[in-house]
Amino acid sequence: MATVRLSDVQFDPDVYLSYVQEDRTAKNAYIASGVAVTNPQLQARANGEGEITTIPYWKDLNADNENMSSDDPAAYATPEKIGTGKMVARKLFINNSWQSANLVSSLTGGEDPMRQIASRTSAYWQERFAARIHGATQGIFEDNDAGTGDMIFDVAVEDSAAVTADNKWTFDGFVDARATMGESASDLTLLGVHPDTMTQMIKQQAIEFIQDADTGVMIPTYNGYRVVEDKKLPVIAGSVSGFKYVSVLYKAGAFGYGEGSPKYPTAVEMDELAGNGAGVETLVERKEWLIHPEGYQWTETTVTGQSPTAAEFELAANWTRVFERESVGIAFFVHN
Repeated sequence: MATVRLSDVQFDPDVYLSYVQEDRTAKNAYIASGVAVTNPQLQARANGEGEITTIPYWKDLNADNENMSSDDPAAYATPEKIGTGKMVARKLFINNSWQSANLVSSLTGGEDPMRQIASRTSAYWQERFAARIHGATQGIFEDNDAGTGDMIFDVAVEDSAAVTADNKWTFDGFVDARATMGESASDLTLLGVHPDTMTQMIKQQAIEFIQDADTGVMIPTYNGYRVVEDKKLPVIAGSVSGFKYVSVLYKAGAFGYGEGSPKYPTAVEMDELAGNGAGVETLVERKEWLIHPEGYQWTETTVTGQSPTAAEFELAANWTRVFERESVGIAFFVHN
């Protein structure tokens, strides 16, 4: 009985990649909620030359000054100007591959491991995309925690024995974290929480589920914020005992992203002599991404290879804020 394989002529890499892309865009919570957005400028940067790229931006007008009108014809106002700046962003060059021996399909009654692998690569890349959002978020948190701390509201204690209800997730703490954004707080739309925090919120009966009209999936919300439950969000060990959890509030467009075009985004290789002639099949997928938090600059302080790892994305030393606090759409709530 013949089994259709990825290496057969029916495999169209362009069609396959379009499915992977559509699936990631539809199911990735950061993209679906608008926290991560793209535009032609970012797409062009992602497809441009080199590893480092710059994203120019207009600075805001100075709202601290004004002129007092006069009827004196000799009194001339001094016009002000608008300034520009730039954010330095880092392109990512990553790939992965999956392999299966052809004999496995024969020994499992015709089940095709490569078909299963191909059906799951979209979910895999969703996780890798989210890992970069997590990494940049942690790097930004640690950079701010070591500096002004103006993006953080912290009620946590270092000893689990001293924890009270006020040190855990509370509505008041959520509001105070939101308030670190000042008058821009209403821009915040998504809330990322660790599963332990989600458990606290459910016990408080604070989570409301809303059905997505397109997918039918029940989406958790908290006071109008879409909630993403994420075990990769920062968890900090208390200096005495217990843990401190970092919940994150994001605004729409807090991250920009562009997707580049590798020379060969996907490839299928068949090694006919491997497995002593039974054959081994390999699927390879490659990505070139530009994922960058608005208001921050990549410093390239600690990068050991051609592309920063997810762990290097988490390092505070690789991030520097270039926007005023209220223009950076991320806020942190630290609690037990």
